[in-house]
Amino acid sequence: MEKDEYFRMYTLETDFWWYITLHKLVGHTIWKSFPEGGIRILDAGCGTGRMMQVMQKFGEVTGIDYSDEALFFARKRTSGQVLSGDLNHFRFEKESFHVVVCLDVLYHSGIRDDMAVISHFHEILKPGGILILNLPAFECLRREHDQVVHTRQRYKKKPFTTQLRQTGFGIMKAVYRLPLLFFVILVSKKLTGKKNGMKPGTDLKVLPGWLNACLICYGKVNNFLINKGLGFPLGSSLYVVAKKPSSNHF
Repeated sequence: MEKDEYFRMYTLETDFWWYITLHKLVGHTIWKSFPEGGIRILDAGCGTGRMMQVMQKFGEVTGIDYSDEALFFARKRTSGQVLSGDLNHFRFEKESFHVVVCLDVLYHSGIRDDMAVISHFHEILKPGGILILNLPAFECLRREHDQVVHTRQRYKKKPFTTQLRQTGFGIMKAVYRLPLLFFVILVSKKLTGKKNGMKPGTDLKVLPGWLNACLICYGKVNNFLINKGLGFPLGSSLYVVAKKPSSNHF
């Protein structure tokens, strides 16, 4: 990710509709599985630390990130343990976490083998623990923002969940998020075209208050439908909740 993007994340993350709605969805997912709290959570690729801050009400949260810029902001934002490390080879103790959260990280060009990273997540989860993932969906949505955040690939539900099962996880939920955004991005790509010689733009920018509020409402409706078990045939993101079996049989 470009260094400037971390500063934008830190300054906008608390109020920007994208983060607010995703963080609420993740929080609800954790609460449904562990309503009593008192759990250990890993934020794998914690960025500037807002998700860590949100999850602290559920228990002890550890964050890890490779970027020095991300670590600087995360340590300013949260009192949780924030570690410097590369998910490609960093190793935690086996069966040490109840929840692993990895939001918009596995797609990154710095991840050499996403399934190898997921296999390690499986190892470090306690039996019955859950893995929560958010991933960019559909290669047809690749755009300038993907250049800014160094996207290696975008995902589709069926092939990804098939691979996830092969690592030993059971799939609790796998849904596309924000279907309207799928069409907005496609139309925007057609209208703007390719800007030769210009610095690629980012999706993360200050929005008019009314627009941000409308998008928060849309995201909340989207979350409500997902939490009720309703899925969408497409969307801009893929949201996956996977569970490590409590025994040898899921």
